[in-house]
Amino acid sequence: MPTYLTRLIPLASIVLLQIPTAIPASAAPNCTIKVCVKVYTDPKTGKLIISAKQNGSSTKPKPTPAVTAKPTVAPKPIPKPTPKPTLVPSPKPTPTPKPSIVVSKKYLPKPVVKLSLSDQLAQLIPMKDIFHQPSTRALVQVPVNFWTTTPETFKTSVVMLGVPITVYLAPTYLWDFGDGTILQTKLRGGPYPDTSIRHTYRGAGTYFSSLTISWKGSWSASGNTSAVSGGAIIQRLFSQVNVVGAPSKYIN
Repeated sequence: MPTYLTRLIPLASIVLLQIPTAIPASAAPNCTIKVCVKVYTDPKTGKLIISAKQNGSSTKPKPTPAVTAKPTVAPKPIPKPTPKPTLVPSPKPTPTPKPSIVVSKKYLPKPVVKLSLSDQLAQLIPMKDIFHQPSTRALVQVPVNFWTTTPETFKTSVVMLGVPITVYLAPTYLWDFGDGTILQTKLRGGPYPDTSIRHTYRGAGTYFSSLTISWKGSWSASGNTSAVSGGAIIQRLFSQVNVVGAPSKYIN
């Protein structure tokens, strides 16, 4: 059942995860085992970031061998060097220069541009559109149907330092129909006959509707699950709805 709210308050949490597996992993910071894993969102850019760090403190240092003092031995006399005859180097032949080879630019290898893991994951999060029916001129007192093509879930997996990490995100939708009415729901609607997201305008005019999508979720490593910290990833979409008055059936 959709719930009407006036605003959306994103929640954030920071979770520490200890994973006793063959390749142990733990949530950073305060990581004391082999691999430190951290999954969070950047509050400034809204990007999803996955990091894994090898922890050097888990490796025991090798013992330093003790140094045994050697007995003192009297130094031997140093013999004087015998002078060697001076050798005159023979001149080297001048190499014949080889003709230069011109390689066309189209055969040169193209530089490989590597993206950071946070950039790759941020680009994978879908950014779609919103639609409404009727698409041109809606009528006063007649419901307008809304929907978005944003996917219902987002999932990605990556292996870092031998640890498989899976991230699962789900969206929450906050519809603002432009006339002061706001609807928060987990439904994304759909074209007719799906009418799960609809709104009736009481007066004629041009309304600027918007949709705020908040992505939240969890991540798992080695069978253990924890919430993604840092707050929700926010996306905003906009649309214009033109509403006209309906002609009256009775004319004086």
